[in-house]
Amino acid sequence: MSARLEWMNGPSLVWTATNRPRYDRRGQRYPGDMTNDEWLTLEPLLSAAEGTGRPRTYPIRDIMNGIRYVQRYGIPWDAMPKDLPPASLCYDDRRLLADGGHMERINPHLVMMDREKSGQEASPTLAMVDAQAVKCDAPQGERGYDAGKKVLGRKRHLAVDSDGRLLAVMVTPADVQDQEGGIPLVKRLVRLCPWITTVVVDGGSKSRFIDAVQAGMNRVVDMVLWPQFAKGFVHLPKGWRIEQSIGALTVSRRLKLDYDTLLHISAAAMLFASITRILASITMK
Repeated sequence: MSARLEWMNGPSLVWTATNRPRYDRRGQRYPGDMTNDEWLTLEPLLSAAEGTGRPRTYPIRDIMNGIRYVQRYGIPWDAMPKDLPPASLCYDDRRLLADGGHMERINPHLVMMDREKSGQEASPTLAMVDAQAVKCDAPQGERGYDAGKKVLGRKRHLAVDSDGRLLAVMVTPADVQDQEGGIPLVKRLVRLCPWITTVVVDGGSKSRFIDAVQAGMNRVVDMVLWPQFAKGFVHLPKGWRIEQSIGALTVSRRLKLDYDTLLHISAAAMLFASITRILASITMK
């Protein structure tokens, strides 16, 4: 009991008298705006302008704040406040970041920075893989029906490190089985994080996925099995981290449903939420 009280009163809990000022964003124009420290961390990772074409009318920081506002509060693009850059400009820059693969390049850099700050090796060696089915509200685009979850929409295949930082993501129609989407996800994960040696999955993974990862990619698969005769919620070792990460990422209201027509734009929205989350962790004093 004393150890539990020590943990509850320690620095790991968010809302303590010591930690509260660290999370206070009331000095920002909007709570979703980047702090100065967050912008100084992110700016070097953004692609520099090529020096051709018309000069920018709005600073890139304001554009990033506009994208964060839409994603955090889940509003339509044309409902953005008038003191932010035009919605069309923010939307176009978001498409450029997604189409150019920039978010998939920035996110691993920030993951390594945050791991080093927490005293870990920069490159993770263990990843946990799972999937989340969400409804799709886009007027067009691929979607499917997940009979198990009874969801018509998309499926997000995610890989996180041992502390729940997002490492890789793929989005497919919801009728794609977890193992069918998990194989290309792990291939992408290995490309982004080549030091990964162990992949943790739940007991629902099939032999095809396990063989593809172990024989085809030379990685160890660690399966977390559901306890026999268990009912209701069960705290699974290791596996709970990815569930926690999904909950933290979908604090962004625009991720509660999938509003994007294209699958790679949906995946980029998850990466953008991860970047927002990790920036806050890196810059926390």
